[in-house]
Amino acid sequence: MSLKDNIHQLTNEHMTMADDGSFHQAPPLLAELRAACGSNMGAQGGGSGGAGMIVNHKAVKLENDIKAEALANQYEMTSLEYQGGLVELLRAWSIATATEWQPYLEGITAQWVSDIRELLVSKRPPWRPSIPCPACGQRFHGPERDQCLAIHYWDDETETVAPPQQWKANCDNCQAEWTGDELK
Repeated sequence: MSLKDNIHQLTNEHMTMADDGSFHQAPPLLAELRAACGSNMGAQGGGSGGAGMIVNHKAVKLENDIKAEALANQYEMTSLEYQGGLVELLRAWSIATATEWQPYLEGITAQWVSDIRELLVSKRPPWRPSIPCPACGQRFHGPERDQCLAIHYWDDETETVAPPQQWKANCDNCQAEWTGDELK
C-alpha cells in the first residue's frame, strides 16, 4: 500500500474485508488503538487485588512508540519540533512529504498498520497463575519477572473456554509442558 493508503487507515474510517469476504466500515486504526489502551484485551491482571484501573500495557506501549517515532521522523525531516497531534501530523505527511522520505515513511506506516491490527486481533492470552512451577519450582522468570506458568484454556474456534481435557500448560522457565488430565 502507499503512504496515503496507510495514513488513511490510521487516521480515517475505511473499508475492510471480513473473514467471510464481505466489506464493512472500520474506525481509524489509531482510534481503535486508543480505545484498546483502556481495555483489558490481551492484558495481564493487576496484582493489587482491588478493581484498579484497566490498562492494556501493550496497547499503551505501541501507541507511545508510534508517537515517539513519528515525532522523531518529523524532526529529522524539518529540524523543527512538532507541537500538534499525531493524526494531524500523519495527515500532513500524506500530502506534503518530500519524495526522498516517501519510501521510508511508507514502510514505517505500513508497519504501524500491521502492529495495530495484530494487537487488535490477537488471540486470548494464556492464564498466568502466580504459583510455582511443579517441575522447576520457580514462579517468575526473565528480567521482567513474568510468571512462569501459562495455561492455554481458550478455544479460538468456538470463542469459549475449552473443556479442561483440552487445556495445555507450559513453564516458560524450564520448558516443561502438560496437557489435559495431567493438569489435575
